[in-house]
Amino acid sequence: MTALTSQYTTSFHQTRSRWTLLLWFLGLMGASGLLGLIMLRGGPHPVFIGALAGLVSIAAIVARPRYGIYQILFLTLVADGLLVPWFPFAKNLSSRESLLYLNDALIFSPLELYLALTALVWGAQHFARRRLSFRPGTLGLPMILFALFMVLGLGYGIGRGGDLNIGLWEVRPMFYLPLMYLLVLNLIKTRSQVSVLMWLITLALFIEGIIGNLHFFFTLEMDLSGVDTITEHSAAIHMNTLFVMVIAVWLFKGSRAKRLVLPLFIPFVLFTYLVTQRRAAFISLVIALILIAVVLYRENRRVFWAIVPAASLVGMLYLAAFWNTSGMLGLPVQGIRSVFADESSGEYRSNIYRIIENVNTAFTIHQHPLLGVGFGNRFSIIVPMPDISFFDWWEYITHNSVLWVWMKAGLAGFMATIFLIGAIIVNGAQAFNRVPGGDLKAMALTMLLYVIMHFTYAYVDMSWDTQSMVYLGTAAGLLAGLEGIAARPVQQRPHVKDGKETVYSNAKLV
Repeated sequence: MTALTSQYTTSFHQTRSRWTLLLWFLGLMGASGLLGLIMLRGGPHPVFIGALAGLVSIAAIVARPRYGIYQILFLTLVADGLLVPWFPFAKNLSSRESLLYLNDALIFSPLELYLALTALVWGAQHFARRRLSFRPGTLGLPMILFALFMVLGLGYGIGRGGDLNIGLWEVRPMFYLPLMYLLVLNLIKTRSQVSVLMWLITLALFIEGIIGNLHFFFTLEMDLSGVDTITEHSAAIHMNTLFVMVIAVWLFKGSRAKRLVLPLFIPFVLFTYLVTQRRAAFISLVIALILIAVVLYRENRRVFWAIVPAASLVGMLYLAAFWNTSGMLGLPVQGIRSVFADESSGEYRSNIYRIIENVNTAFTIHQHPLLGVGFGNRFSIIVPMPDISFFDWWEYITHNSVLWVWMKAGLAGFMATIFLIGAIIVNGAQAFNRVPGGDLKAMALTMLLYVIMHFTYAYVDMSWDTQSMVYLGTAAGLLAGLEGIAARPVQQRPHVKDGKETVYSNAKLV
């Protein structure tokens, strides 16, 4: 009886899978045919090309929801709003500069559609199998509290007369963080999938670097006069992770392919990184390198003493040689020097703006210490600030992104944010200590240092942007899931000796 029941159940699931696959195939074929007919009658248009690519990517997500993670992360990191303003993935369908502009009323983006679709397919597959394996993970509670207080901050801000449109623009990327965390934690389950993410991250940064090089040479004609940056501000922090990952895969003996290929990406990314001119990125990278030196001292003191003193001496000589040089090779030094900038420099004026802005932020917090002003409301300006009216929301969003949360979401929202930051770092440090060497260890160190670099940068610049929230959610999900991934047996190719076949795994001899 048991055998018959098992056979019936297996046959039922196989039949259902075949019918499901057939229905999806027919649906995609029908949609493709309809799209082809529209293109034939209406002529070529970028929207049709995007729609065709979208059909293929949707089919991939339906087949394997984790492909949604791959696409979301890659397309978000490569979609720099300044370098490629026409790239549609992170742009609303109401953005006129986007290739996929459709209508002013469509105030959502392909990114949000992909997030929703990935979550929906993942949930539907579990429902169809009548098996729910949702894991909130160790960061589940901090993520829930963070999201809850952001919702309350938005509701409170609109309730006291704030602008709904601006409030949504302020807060909506912040919801990508917990959603990406949950998707990555639950969908990325094996070492090979972590390896795919590593390749996608570095490939996206490499492509962004290539585009930056082309922009500098052909659009700007190698002239940075009057150019503050060529990429979005947070892009330089993302590029830092490539430099960290290259060091990490060599330090912890990652796969041979990564050790050989990833260093080849650095020259292209480094050039764009330098002309991006983000001093916060230079300083946060220095902090990351110091932390890597601490890790190296703990892991291998012989290598530490062979590399770090010499590297430190070279670094000091570089600082001394380029301290008063304004050329491209001196840009990182100028970024550090700008902290002590004189009154005649643009960096000094930028420093003064931030100081004045912090005064106004602190005053607003003191006026509304418990509940804040809510999203969608202006902060108080008691000290007039230099004119940056080219930035539409200069009266709503401040450079200090940590205190900005307190100002907008109140004390409880601020504490929830600090709790989340601390929990991610602690969880990441534990994961780094517990996972074995190789790609997993390298990924743990890279993601942990990215979190630290991101929130170092957040104290001096606007950090709650779309790219950063998707990347930060990915980092948090990986750090929370790496121990479980490391614990899974890794099947290797059979080893034949004396006519006997033996299969080894990382957990036991099979």
